[in-house]
Amino acid sequence: MANQKDLEDMQKEWEKFSKAAPGLKVPPPAFKELSGEFVSYVRKKEMVCSFYVEPRFSNPMGVFQGGFLAAAFDNTFGPLCYLAAGKPTTTLELSVSYIRMVKENQRITVQAKVVARGNQHIYLEGEAFDEEGKLLAKSTTQVLILRLPSGAA
Repeated sequence: MANQKDLEDMQKEWEKFSKAAPGLKVPPPAFKELSGEFVSYVRKKEMVCSFYVEPRFSNPMGVFQGGFLAAAFDNTFGPLCYLAAGKPTTTLELSVSYIRMVKENQRITVQAKVVARGNQHIYLEGEAFDEEGKLLAKSTTQVLILRLPSGAA
């Protein structure tokens, strides 16, 4: 888990723009469904989250299904993008390179960092690791910074 100061800082940043987007749920329900936890946060630059690999998310071979691993990346990139942009964002593309199978019943860690930020887009990279620190996958994404209605924060 992230330390209390990190969580408080994230919450304050989310509050700045959540009023302009009623109904916005940060973190999203999908984050909670994957048993997501915030591990660390470097303001507008990096975020680390962990996710529990439940057997119900396994493929027929008994390993974490690739789409759920992609969702773990997306659920780390998403909150980081919202915080980096100061307003809602949406994923334009997400690429995942799978390196090793992910065993069930463990907590994986996803590290994400902002590579570049423009006026309309943010580019991020991420890596996922198992409990032994072995690299499981790498990911990149490009997100669109959404325009808020006139007069919004």
